[in-house]
Amino acid sequence: MLTPIDIQNQDFAVKLRGYDADEVDDFLDLVGADYERLYKENIELRDKVASQKTEIEHYKGMEQTLQQSIMLAQKAAEDIEKNAAHKADVIVNEAQSKSADAVRVTEEELVKKRNELSRLKLEVESFKTRIKGNCSGLLEMLEKME
Repeated sequence: MLTPIDIQNQDFAVKLRGYDADEVDDFLDLVGADYERLYKENIELRDKVASQKTEIEHYKGMEQTLQQSIMLAQKAAEDIEKNAAHKADVIVNEAQSKSADAVRVTEEELVKKRNELSRLKLEVESFKTRIKGNCSGLLEMLEKME
């Protein structure tokens, strides 16, 4: 690729009936100046493209990292949900077991209390019978004393 300096340093051979050397030099100066401007602009644009490519790669890396983070967060959320469901099942099972134990113990105590109540009723009946017998005996004694 030509550089602006190549255009400025270009010399042409002088021949008879050739172009006006001053006019050619002026034109080459004009072409060289435009070419230099375009050359610098091209370098700036290439630098800008390289910079933007670097920036794009950086953002692609960030995007990939974010996608991985999202995937990890989703997996963590699923794991938390599974663990919570498992813990809930364990808690429900424990509660049902404790409830069943409490019902069993209460039923056993109820049976004991009913048995004790039956026994006490029998004792009360027995005492009533003895008291009636004693009262009857006392009444008989009183009647005999009269």
